[in-house]
Amino acid sequence: MQYQFRFDAYVHDTTTSETFQTPSSTVTNGVGLAWDYSRGGYNLGANAAWFARSGWKPWGEQPDGTPDTSSGTYAKYAATVSRDIFLDIFQKVNVNAAWFGGQRLDRFVRYQFGLFETTRIHGVPASVRFGALALLRGSYSVNVLEQYRVDLFLEHGWGRDERGESWQQVPGVGAAFNLPGPWNTIVRADVGRAWLPDRYSTLGSTVVQVMLLKPLR
Repeated sequence: MQYQFRFDAYVHDTTTSETFQTPSSTVTNGVGLAWDYSRGGYNLGANAAWFARSGWKPWGEQPDGTPDTSSGTYAKYAATVSRDIFLDIFQKVNVNAAWFGGQRLDRFVRYQFGLFETTRIHGVPASVRFGALALLRGSYSVNVLEQYRVDLFLEHGWGRDERGESWQQVPGVGAAFNLPGPWNTIVRADVGRAWLPDRYSTLGSTVVQVMLLKPLR
């Protein structure tokens, strides 16, 4: 069982239209259930959660000039299956299939592709969002004593916002490596290249990330 709490604050930016109604800064409470099962290199998972915003009011601007009346409640759910295949003590292949859906998901709570998101595809920026996602991802890793590591990624996603809308393809490839850094740290560099749908053609489709990790031990 799970409980989630979040607070979102919305303000007018200098480029925001004067006629655009800013969303209500609000607290969101969520409750849900999650199930996970692992055996013999396989992992199965499922989760569902329901969320309610406090004091959510019409916001934005429709083509006819009226505010958007999206609901203050929404639901998100997902199912995943993955398999780890160990080639030897240092090499591993992972294959993952996942589906993410929901109800009444507006632009603020749709699925995105950030670094720490379970929906991540290498090369897709976090500003790309969908209300429903189907993912097929594979990776190959060489890991030597948790100090030196190389990862290769081949991934493909299908996303859409509304039922009846055609699925849009989002393929991506990536590579990453870990090396020991100074002061007992680990340096991780990650690069990805994706091919975005036409409506996101103005966004960059190459993402480079460099992290400096400090183990607690």
